[in-house]
Amino acid sequence: MRSYVDLVLKKEKKAISLELIVSKIEQLRNSKLTEEEIKEVLDTLEEDVSNLDVLKTPTNEYILLTKTSFRKGRFYSDKNGGVVSVTNSYIDRDGKLIVSSEEFNVDKEYTFGAIDGDYVLIDSSSGNTKVSKILDRQLEYIAGEVYRTGESYFVRPVDSKKQFLTIALEGEAIEGERVEVVLNKQTAPNFYHGTITKVFNHKDDPTEAILWEAFKHGVDNEFSREALEQLEHIPTEVRDSDRIGREDLTHWEVFTIDGKDTKDMDDAISLTINERGNYVLGVHITDIASIVPEGSPLDREAFRKGNSFYLGGTVLPMFPHKISNGIGSLNPYVDRMTISCIMEISPEGEVLSHRISPTIIRSRKKMTYESVNKLLKKGEVEEGYEEFSETLLRMYKLSLILKKNRILDGATDFNRGELKEKRDESGKIIGFGSRIQDAAENLIEEFMVLANQEVDKDLTSKGFPFLHRVHGYPNEARLENLLRLLDAVGLPFAEYSATDLAYDHKAYQKLISHINRSGPLRDVLLTEAIRCMSRAKYSHESIGHYGLAKRYYCHFTSPVRRDADLTDQRIIWDFLFKRDNIEKNVHKWAKKLPEIAERTSKQERIANDTEKDVLKMICAEYMEEHVGEEFDATITELSSNGLVVQLDNLMEGNVRMRDLGGHYVYSEKNYALISKDGEEPYFLGERLHLMLKHASRDAKKIDFCVIDKIYDSNVRYREDIYNDVKMKMKKRRAKRKK
Repeated sequence: MRSYVDLVLKKEKKAISLELIVSKIEQLRNSKLTEEEIKEVLDTLEEDVSNLDVLKTPTNEYILLTKTSFRKGRFYSDKNGGVVSVTNSYIDRDGKLIVSSEEFNVDKEYTFGAIDGDYVLIDSSSGNTKVSKILDRQLEYIAGEVYRTGESYFVRPVDSKKQFLTIALEGEAIEGERVEVVLNKQTAPNFYHGTITKVFNHKDDPTEAILWEAFKHGVDNEFSREALEQLEHIPTEVRDSDRIGREDLTHWEVFTIDGKDTKDMDDAISLTINERGNYVLGVHITDIASIVPEGSPLDREAFRKGNSFYLGGTVLPMFPHKISNGIGSLNPYVDRMTISCIMEISPEGEVLSHRISPTIIRSRKKMTYESVNKLLKKGEVEEGYEEFSETLLRMYKLSLILKKNRILDGATDFNRGELKEKRDESGKIIGFGSRIQDAAENLIEEFMVLANQEVDKDLTSKGFPFLHRVHGYPNEARLENLLRLLDAVGLPFAEYSATDLAYDHKAYQKLISHINRSGPLRDVLLTEAIRCMSRAKYSHESIGHYGLAKRYYCHFTSPVRRDADLTDQRIIWDFLFKRDNIEKNVHKWAKKLPEIAERTSKQERIANDTEKDVLKMICAEYMEEHVGEEFDATITELSSNGLVVQLDNLMEGNVRMRDLGGHYVYSEKNYALISKDGEEPYFLGERLHLMLKHASRDAKKIDFCVIDKIYDSNVRYREDIYNDVKMKMKKRRAKRKK
């Protein structure tokens, strides 16, 4: 009855009674409804009323919420009040998902206690949009600092958007403590009572410092009491009942390749050659959807967290270790439930066919990137790898073919190192270096990208709603700036315009190739090119992935670490494996996916920001012990505040304007700091010899001063720019004297 109820209400502009709804459904069906069917219509209406998709009038008539002045949406606060984002989605007669989005500005005086992130009901009938009701406030824990008023203790949230909340503590506390508080009850609008659940009072403990930094971003390592109770009932091994309906692949040669310290292994691979001479690649992903029921406390916790957080050698997992390192990890020599994407691939790298199946696998070995790289790059076969060496070499060959095809299609490969801390056996940081993606890492990436593409293509081509991983076109204005920068540093790129680069994969690819040949300026210019790219995100709409040059793409290969992948696993089960209640499930996922996409994208951004801040903190803490020491670095940014420099180990710091000596002005046109006193200028990409002046873990700051320049870069040709600017400045000074 769901589709008939929706169809009738969509056509009506005014509220109508149950009797009239039944009559209209009977006209559509050309038959009378039974008492049982009428009850089903009423139950459907009441469900929609409770969900506030339908309003019920005092006279017991029904009307769609979207036909009234009311809307439901997510409230995002700002200095003027806030914005409510409303997403409407439905399935039309052709089975196509129709989605529309609206934004409503709410002035401060009409927010009525709504805080950032609240799901609210708004009313626009009076001309001013007002918050009528807070429907859902996902506020259970608050991180903040204790303060005292009289004899009472309160907590001031670290989140600036929640600092107007009043949180009274039950019992005594210590003023100035940094704490986590569980909110027990609300006694007035924005007034809560809470109990301290965690105290961060050991500032010199690096682990506590990391946890506190995470809490400031709204990230925690806690699980609800209900989730922990559910955990007690999670099995530790595959049961006989779990094997029903699954393809048994335990006789296949399957293994994992991960970092040596990885405990949450959620992907495994296999490869054979069939009788037609084609590759048969298997990508086997741990089936978390079958371990954690949808809507259960653990599932709600995964949605709240969004993903696991990897912070300076510490993991704040999305699932408790019993799942992430146990039944949900593809550990060697034990049976595990998986969802397998098995693809037949031609010698040229074309996917000829694929199938997606619920399976049981048994990993033969836990391999490490380090050991596999030795085999692939140097031919060194470590003990225990002998029986797999032929398969690994075939996998490597296939991965190179797949990567070559992606590049030919226009995929972008920046091939840029990332800052990574080096630790001793005790976990103490002993330095920093560059994390480079080598052969084994590339192999796994190519196989995962291909599996994600095939899974997305399968579900999308069949018209089912799905959570996609999308990446839009680069920012055209930023590309204009990048082209100007290339001109300024003597590396002009005139082959394509900014518009061409924004919409043509292969044009952008040629730009990156040009930058890769730019010598000492390569890393600086690559950073600017990366900043031109849009941010990848999750979406219920399939718009493709620009960076990978893929029309279809999703994330399904890391369900232990990302809730988006778990969501797609549940959709796979609903539409490919169970195949019952298709219409109901289409309706369910069409409604849920916009909210899930928004939430998972937001949590991913939080994860990225948290990881960056923790890394800055760790770098600054390490450098506190090296004040006065000298380093070589490259200028990566210039501004009116001074220089941003990158050490040879990729660590970043600043040279403040006042520490440069003399008077400098920033020339935006020339990407240089020009001295008013006739001193040498500073150019983007220039090499410097520095001394560490100051470092602070708490402020996440590293400050240097310049000892000397290193004349080994290609910026000397820019002296003509400097001389030109210098001459203009002399003329101005002379004119002022007259």
